[in-house]
Amino acid sequence: MKMRYRDLAARVFDDEIRFPAFLPSVYGRNVPNTEGILVNVYRIWTDRNYRTASSKDIHSFLSFNGFVLPESGWKQIDKYGDEDVTNEDLVHLQERMGFPVVAPLPAGRVEDAIINAGLAREMTEKSLFLEIPASWTEKEVLAFVEATKEWAWGYGTHSDDPEFLEMLLRVVPRSKKIAVLGIHHPAIIPVLAAMGADVFSSGAHARYASRGLYITDASIRPLSEMEELPCSCNACENRDPDDLERNRELLERHNLNAFLLEVKRTRNAIAEGRLYEYARRRAMTHPDIYRKFLFVVRSDWVLENLPFPKQNSIYLFENEFRPEIELGKRLARERGANIDHLAFTYPFGQTYPPMIESRPEPEDVVRAVFRYQYGIDVDVSSLRWELRKGIPRKIFMGETYIGLIRFEDGFFVPSIEGARWLKELLPPPQGRIVVDEDGVQQVRNKRTPLTDHVLDVDPGLRPNMEVIIVDENDGVIATGKSVLTAREVAEIPRVPAVKVRHRAV
Repeated sequence: MKMRYRDLAARVFDDEIRFPAFLPSVYGRNVPNTEGILVNVYRIWTDRNYRTASSKDIHSFLSFNGFVLPESGWKQIDKYGDEDVTNEDLVHLQERMGFPVVAPLPAGRVEDAIINAGLAREMTEKSLFLEIPASWTEKEVLAFVEATKEWAWGYGTHSDDPEFLEMLLRVVPRSKKIAVLGIHHPAIIPVLAAMGADVFSSGAHARYASRGLYITDASIRPLSEMEELPCSCNACENRDPDDLERNRELLERHNLNAFLLEVKRTRNAIAEGRLYEYARRRAMTHPDIYRKFLFVVRSDWVLENLPFPKQNSIYLFENEFRPEIELGKRLARERGANIDHLAFTYPFGQTYPPMIESRPEPEDVVRAVFRYQYGIDVDVSSLRWELRKGIPRKIFMGETYIGLIRFEDGFFVPSIEGARWLKELLPPPQGRIVVDEDGVQQVRNKRTPLTDHVLDVDPGLRPNMEVIIVDENDGVIATGKSVLTAREVAEIPRVPAVKVRHRAV
């Protein structure tokens, strides 16, 4: 899992493919050209050519080289009342066909679901994709995850309720993927990604096409009611609604393009630090999606995982709730910082219209930044600074340069000497990432220490936070910017924990 970008509680990372990802649900062998697909295993089981199919590798059977995620097909089994197929049958089929991940049958009772997962684990060494019914309570989800987390690739749900999703995210280890199955319209993708979902899947593109329904940015429309096609994808360009009505494969391709384009736009919004703006714009297409958006951006989960600070302007409209501003106010209140003195500091100094009109005195800025960022009082009389446009920038203690107040966000970035000075003012492990001897060696070799090297971290660690990297004896070995939360450092193995800025060794 290679982390690339963060925004709100969303993560863009590379693993089997790039996530967040949309995996179209495939029922036959008409497989689209995408990064990955979701395959209904029961449909293969019921294929008339099952014996031939089960003797082939899943990629050669489908003539598809991308990532294949299985889905047991329990809904179809329940619909048709098929009592002949068993959990062991489906797991054996997936193992025989070489699925990269195995999906056992879910169950309504937690005890039965744990048994099914355990039997699957006895039959395969591969990681499991496990579905969680939306009817389960938090206690039931916790019991299931605790029993299966060592085997899991990830967990899926057919619920797009953000409250249920937040509960899943709090229980499931951060090294596991969270999948939302059966979404109905692309506009929900950035909203659920903002909460932290990694995988989205649906067969709606094909179902809608079979009924002559066309996905637009804001709705799902019958082709018979459309005057022209509001899209220039490869299925729609230089065509009119009658063309797609006559050729339903083109209609299906357009509908799939709508889902694929949405997830790409979502990933771009995360990379640009503009996921809030993009998700809000998409959520305005439907009252139910907007209600879910409001829950997401107001949730404590988003505040806990929000990268902070960011180097983006914040445009305010009416009485809009912004999680960045809420977190900034909370930190200022908890640490006793005067917001009026943070006129150049994120997020208060990056809003338009401006939240703070006054220009505080330089010594008030320096004092407030340290109080806001670290919760400490510093004797500003022992410091001196260089001004840029009337704002303190480079900070010195005597003749020693200890860091700078960054122009883009108004946060203090310590030098190595500044880190040594700060360390004496901060009780461990505040402001620190503590690494073992192997981690020290990684820094010495100009490499990045991994989470496996971390012994302790500031419990308030979040992405983009300026941190001091220390050894087991609290000696400063580097400074840097964190890329994970404290929980992720503990739960995601073998990934970089921090981007090293300055080295002392």
